[in-house]
Amino acid sequence: MTASPGLITTLFAFLLVLGPLVLIHELGHYLVGRLFGVKANAFSIGFGKELFGWTDRRGTRWKISAVPLGGYVQFAGDMNPASAAADDSNLTPQERSETFHVKPLWQRALIVLAGPLTNLILAILIFAAFSFAYGKIVADPIVYGFAETSDARDAGLRVQDRIVAVDGNNVETPYDIGQYVTPYPGRTVALAVDRDGRRVVVPVRLHDRTVRDQFGNEGRIADLGIDFAPAVIGHFAVDSPAHKAGLKIGDRLLAVDGKAVNGFAALAETIATMPGRTVVVTVARGDERLTVPVTLAAVPTVGPDGKPTTIGRLGVRNSRGLIEPVGVGEALQLGVTQSWSTMRMMGAGIGQIFSGERSVKELGGPIKIAKYSGEQFSLGWEEFVAFVGLISINLAFINLLPIPGLDGGHLAFYAAECIRRKPLGLRSQEWAIRTGVALVLALMLFVTVNDLVSLPIFGG
Repeated sequence: MTASPGLITTLFAFLLVLGPLVLIHELGHYLVGRLFGVKANAFSIGFGKELFGWTDRRGTRWKISAVPLGGYVQFAGDMNPASAAADDSNLTPQERSETFHVKPLWQRALIVLAGPLTNLILAILIFAAFSFAYGKIVADPIVYGFAETSDARDAGLRVQDRIVAVDGNNVETPYDIGQYVTPYPGRTVALAVDRDGRRVVVPVRLHDRTVRDQFGNEGRIADLGIDFAPAVIGHFAVDSPAHKAGLKIGDRLLAVDGKAVNGFAALAETIATMPGRTVVVTVARGDERLTVPVTLAAVPTVGPDGKPTTIGRLGVRNSRGLIEPVGVGEALQLGVTQSWSTMRMMGAGIGQIFSGERSVKELGGPIKIAKYSGEQFSLGWEEFVAFVGLISINLAFINLLPIPGLDGGHLAFYAAECIRRKPLGLRSQEWAIRTGVALVLALMLFVTVNDLVSLPIFGG
């Protein structure tokens, strides 16, 4: 198991994630507001007491505030940072024309929507940049093997079945399947497969699976237990025992100690039980069949019971498919698809918490985000930037929730105004926003306690 980074690195990484994302979010509000002629009285990164700032020639106070857990743009006519409308009876006609609340409904809606939309666009650009730089993986959703424990195999799927749909949603690659499976442990999904030219629908009961990353962080997911790629070596890990023993990229793994290899997932589970042992690996290389002795690595990790253990590693990764370069247009399309899939899974998770399918203990707050920020930062810039993209989507998603005080709450007010043909009363809006802010603060307190309880110092 990899040790978590130190406190200084964690705090630095957290600020490096949250600061720019909050800045970009609020700039979305600010720039669209300026486009429609709305004056901004204050632009703050953080809440609470101002630490330092300056006032520009337009009268906007730009500042950094003490609590770095968000930010706000306070437009002219706002009573407070939550954008409750203030009494404008004492304003001159010129001053009133620059207030937020006198603007047409569609302009106010666009100003509010601009914040989360900017976060979403940033995430799309990040994912698109990765696709443009590294290309896309082209692979068919064909079953090449199963893990030792496989819900799909137990339900009746067979090697060479091609999955074409999950619960009626068409899939074209193995990566399309995850959004319909991973968030739903405990449910039964209908897999439509092409089997020898026939379409067969197989119901699969998804069991809970607890996964841990290299830092010991746990997640509760569902997994079909399918290998979607042939057992062909595509990459070697650093200091790979297999590479040192003479195996090569392109070798097809056939057996380990005489036991047939039925996909990479099953191989990994078998190898994990033999740390430090020397095993005989049988591979096909072109027309040759070779047997190669390999001394497995012994890697410290955390077991299913949460206790330290040691597992075996061969140090190989499968070839997950062909890598094809993509142009700018297709990269953007892939960025949109990945962002939408991520938001879909976030929505599924929130829905499961409300329905009782997931525990509220799975909710994370600022401490957990800081922890993950430091861990991803320690892994390198690619992992860190990808994490920034995920958090940017998370900010967009949360801010679009229809809770008064958040952007989604204001959009809900505007929807009601559109239906009623007149805005809600100022007092009604004020009380709704107060209630919403109280709810958000209570939720922040709850998830912060959740985060603290999950820390090792508290036995988490």
